[in-house]
Amino acid sequence: GWGSSQTDSWGAAPTKTELDSSSGAAASTSTAVKREPPSSNTMEAHEADTGETAVWFMERVCVQLKANDRHAVIKEINTDKTAVVELDDNTTQMVRVEDVARVEPKEKDMVLVIGGADVGVEGELVCIDGTDAILKDSNEDFKIVDFVHLAKIAAEN
Repeated sequence: GWGSSQTDSWGAAPTKTELDSSSGAAASTSTAVKREPPSSNTMEAHEADTGETAVWFMERVCVQLKANDRHAVIKEINTDKTAVVELDDNTTQMVRVEDVARVEPKEKDMVLVIGGADVGVEGELVCIDGTDAILKDSNEDFKIVDFVHLAKIAAEN
């Protein structure tokens, strides 16, 4: 019956759960999650492949093409979730969100807050302190935000 430890019926649950030694996750009952250390100069998308566009996939965001590591700036987002990017040699190319990674901002870069309480704030990245970032917004006010919520943007022309 239900809850019986016998395994001769079609609905019996496994009585022993094997643990995957590398992650400690229950291998027979959960999906393994691939974890990679972050690359030094790019930040990967934080969302699963749910069909939703990454929150940072917007105009003026600096990206790096995964195919050849070239840097580009998103110029236009299309309704089919593709974007026109302008490469450093002023040529343009059509990309999808999975073809690019956002460029990790450095001190003195212009950044856009893409998550947390200060979404939409633009400013200059003044200092990186561990997981926190200090930025100076257009009103010369300083804000402390999580570094993961920042996207490097191109300065407006």
